[in-house]
Amino acid sequence: MARRPIKKRTLLPDPIYNSISVHMLVNRVMKEGKKALAYKIVYETLKQLGDTKQQNPVEIFEMALKNVMPEVEVKPKRRAGAVQMVPKVLTSTERGQAMALSWVLDSCRKKSSQSMVTRLKSEILDAYDNKGAAIKKKEELHKMAASNAMYAKRPQFILNLLSGQGA
Repeated sequence: MARRPIKKRTLLPDPIYNSISVHMLVNRVMKEGKKALAYKIVYETLKQLGDTKQQNPVEIFEMALKNVMPEVEVKPKRRAGAVQMVPKVLTSTERGQAMALSWVLDSCRKKSSQSMVTRLKSEILDAYDNKGAAIKKKEELHKMAASNAMYAKRPQFILNLLSGQGA
């Protein structure tokens, strides 16, 4: 039985910064449906980012997200009784952006003894400067993809993509 194609939901940009990526961040910060609290956390973080860097906070956030976004993803495939990690090039930016957001928030939540605003701000600044836990996660994924490139359909393409990245 054939499945229906999945409709992609379109996200509206957030009301203050008019940015879809900020709205995605709000949705992922939100816990237990408390969107007002998530907005408060994200907007306070962006305000502090703008104060420390003296730049547009949305541009800082977008650049940090771009730095964390992976080029490839690794998916397990079962072949001949063995599970192989097969690297696959990410064609849509949405999947890479979703992975980057989840890595940034995971590394924020692993930190302790600070408010969520300061943890999120420090993690975004680290990602902006190409350091931090989220960048480390991306580099680990790229190393795994490079070591398992032989299982891909076009292994040389994946290796060229990763070496051009500099990771």
